[in-house]
Amino acid sequence: MERTDTTPEDTLHREAAEEAQLTLTDPVRLGWVLDETGEVYGGVGPNARLRLAARVTDIGPATVDPATGHPFARLLATPAQAAALLGWGPPGARQARLAAETARERWGLPTARPPQSTKSLRRGCG
Repeated sequence: MERTDTTPEDTLHREAAEEAQLTLTDPVRLGWVLDETGEVYGGVGPNARLRLAARVTDIGPATVDPATGHPFARLLATPAQAAALLGWGPPGARQARLAAETARERWGLPTARPPQSTKSLRRGCG
């Protein structure tokens, strides 16, 4: 979260717009995972990472991330594929199932087909 963000949902909207040019609506909190070291944030120490799902309402053109100066590749993936590719482990797999259930029950979206293996996805991304 940044100083301008008052809620985790504000952070989600801002980060999605900045890093992926996505417009989101109706965010839902899925749960959290404990990060023992905070290594991804420069070793800040133990912290909790909140996971949210939201409905994508608009996708803008890919651009350079202002924080890193590099463009991010885009990959359309099911929640289960995303959790596997990001190495979220069992807690992430549970949250991915909850994201898919939320999409079906709350937004009336169809359930994605079972994911391909992440090995074939990684080959396709390289």
